[in-house]
Amino acid sequence: MTNLNSEQRKDFIGGYTKLLTAAWSADDFDAFVASISADASGTLAGYGLPMPTGAAIEIRTQGDGGESLDQAVELWEKGINGGLYTIYVIHDDDIESVNLEEVSGAGTYCCSCCPCCTCT
Repeated sequence: MTNLNSEQRKDFIGGYTKLLTAAWSADDFDAFVASISADASGTLAGYGLPMPTGAAIEIRTQGDGGESLDQAVELWEKGINGGLYTIYVIHDDDIESVNLEEVSGAGTYCCSCCPCCTCT
């Protein structure tokens, strides 16, 4: 079984990020997904995700708990090894909302490196 080396993994993550960014930015998400399905090999190659012409692909647009980045890499490796290429392209409306203040880096930030900081 072929596994992605660190450079290939980095390339996959970069291409997958471009694909997701385009999907989330698309005015018509369904049309975007349809364009991938119509020419998966060509479309994905345009995002830096080359795959053999005629390879079997499944685009999943609903989360099922398997849409982590590590899972995306593993599913890509299965495709490389002659299996089905499965790619999660989930619309941002389907992603669970989070309270942004609970996310690292959000909310109040203070450092003691400047004289105007009030937390020191």
